[in-house]
Amino acid sequence: MKDLLGIKNLKSDLSAMKNEMTKISSEISKMSENIIYLSDKTSQSMDRVSSELHEMNLTIREAMKITSDTIKEMSENFSKALKDALRDMSEMKVKVEVRDSILKTLGIDKLLPEFLKKSKK
Repeated sequence: MKDLLGIKNLKSDLSAMKNEMTKISSEISKMSENIIYLSDKTSQSMDRVSSELHEMNLTIREAMKITSDTIKEMSENFSKALKDALRDMSEMKVKVEVRDSILKTLGIDKLLPEFLKKSKK
């Protein structure tokens, strides 16, 4: 009968261990579900951040292109305006020199008041 009691205690201990293992397995399962949930949420967040960064990159690229085009256009306009101004100044200088030459040739350069004459520096 002594052996029979030992077996009953062993059976009771094994049953208690089985219940403990079942609880542990249930807890591990719940933890796994939570980890999967967190992993999915993290993945979704990373996808949203990646999408936002991509859109930001496109916006910055477009802004840089517009800025570059604007600077190029301003540079071309400035160069053209400077070229035109230099051409106009050169034409004006030639006109003044021609006028002075004609006045000298006609001998009337001395008849003009000083303020109408070309200033000599």
